[in-house]
Amino acid sequence: MSCSDRLAGLFLITACTFSDSLNAHGVHIYLDDQLDYELFSSGDQQPLNIAGATNMFVLSQVEDIVVHYVKSSRKRAIKSLQQSNVAACNINMIKNEQRKSDYYFSLPVNFYWAHKLYSHHDLSKAADSVLNAEGEITSLPALFDAYNKSAIVIAENFSYGDFLDKQLASISVGNLILRGGADHYQTVYRMFISNRVDFLLNYPAEFHRYSNNVDLPIRSYHIAGSPKVIIGHFMCNKTPTSKQFIATVNKILLNSYSGSAFLQAHLDYLPNEEHSLLKAYLEQYIKRNVHIKR
Repeated sequence: MSCSDRLAGLFLITACTFSDSLNAHGVHIYLDDQLDYELFSSGDQQPLNIAGATNMFVLSQVEDIVVHYVKSSRKRAIKSLQQSNVAACNINMIKNEQRKSDYYFSLPVNFYWAHKLYSHHDLSKAADSVLNAEGEITSLPALFDAYNKSAIVIAENFSYGDFLDKQLASISVGNLILRGGADHYQTVYRMFISNRVDFLLNYPAEFHRYSNNVDLPIRSYHIAGSPKVIIGHFMCNKTPTSKQFIATVNKILLNSYSGSAFLQAHLDYLPNEEHSLLKAYLEQYIKRNVHIKR
């Protein structure tokens, strides 16, 4: 055997050993939503929302890395991502400035109409004007200047995006109720709907999911200047396996953006009147921000 053959053989053995090492523990994906956990771990459930459908669409195509689904609160999941040497990821994560340097992020996996403020009050009748001419909340700090005895419930260890995170940070802690738990969407919804707080920030799709799409005597408002669409990503800790996993996910997404299945995973959970709006937004976003090899 020649020297070059021996070197080639040694390289192959080293590469295989490295690949086996990467996949020894696979990737742990932490899920704080019981329905998500049942969806991904059982393999025989049907998605109930955009996040479930889009994440399943991607994860069902991951073949070269073993994926383990772990039920966990978001607080414990974030702690695991920060401290574990094993590859670990959260899904449906907003890519904000604080997180960019600490984690690997995938390309966009899901697109949601952005958070709205849900209220038990008719804010057009507020003593101090808190709405602009378009009927939007001028700002959350201005709202709580007027409703300084009220509270808003928000999810613990959850980012609402840079714009709203900055506004929430300007609100007095006395007006903020933080809630964690196994399913923060459900937890904050129940606290609000039971009239234990006056205000809630939530995705319209998630609010309607937990209200069973029944119209309730609740008012909702956009917040002036906030993004119209929120984009969710896979967010992983910085390990070699995590990097490999993100590369695999991105390859799947790049091969899917121009197809119909990715779009349909969103449209199946939206009213018909919103289909053309989201389709147009997706097409424009991908055209401007994602380079797809054809």
